Amino acid sequence: MESASKRVGDEENKNLRCSVLMGLNFDTMKLSVKYEMPHKMLEKHKISIFVPVFNEEKIINRDIRIIDYTINKLPVDYEIFIVNDGSKDETEVIVKRIEQVNRNVRLLNYETGPTRRENLAQSFKKAHGDIIVLIDVDLTVSLCFLPDLISQVILGYDIVTGSRYVAGSRIKRKPFRLFVSLICNACIRFLFRTHIRDHMCGFKAFRKDAILRLVEEMGYNEPLERGIFWDAEMLIRARRHGYRTKEIPIWWKERKKSALNFKREIKTIGYIFKFMRKLSKEKNPCKLYAQKSA
Repeated sequence: MESASKRVGDEENKNLRCSVLMGLNFDTMKLSVKYEMPHKMLEKHKISIFVPVFNEEKIINRDIRIIDYTINKLPVDYEIFIVNDGSKDETEVIVKRIEQVNRNVRLLNYETGPTRRENLAQSFKKAHGDIIVLIDVDLTVSLCFLPDLISQVILGYDIVTGSRYVAGSRIKRKPFRLFVSLICNACIRFLFRTHIRDHMCGFKAFRKDAILRLVEEMGYNEPLERGIFWDAEMLIRARRHGYRTKEIPIWWKERKKSALNFKREIKTIGYIFKFMRKLSKEKNPCKLYAQKSA
């Protein structure tokens, strides 16, 4: 007969499975992985997952367990970094408790915050894996797309980003926020000729050497004006370097507690104009390489 502890463990895994499968609550939701990567190819890699958090005491335990359960199903070595971006609640205490019992989880604590992406970007330097994955807290993106995200990097892409606005994606979002997001992405696409549909989705994977080079180039924005534009700037610079980027469709649901603050984000507009002027003065890395090769 099965022991009581085993039955409890099985029930817990079942509940986690349900959380992963039904997190977005789409009426006709059915999970499938589009591309199944051979196990031997996956086994050669170590994955470093980074989850930025700010005042997430109510959900952080659940989210860590779901991420850990999902990545553990893949034949890869992995580590999960929780980047505490200056939380004022019990987030740090909870993660420290998890860290003591789960050797795959590590807490990176920052006193200054929230910085949106600045502390997160510097945290990438702590990665031991050759593939770095960014997953926003609250799991707004269905994790069924995590294998595909990682697989595309292994197949040769330098940066792979989830996209809410390419064919095959499904999103649930308030109409006004959807409109603002589409307009922002269209403006960035037009101004910087990125050809990317969704610049700011918090579901990305990178080849380690590529993202660390970009982080070094972008630096740390001390006034914290860059805000949500960090993702877009990273992709703009990646294309200037000639890095191979790819968008994959995802299923995404707007979280109840949104970190977006329009009064705060208005500062980002000034940063974007300064960035445009700065970029016009910088030499294009691809053109420099072509000149050297000629």
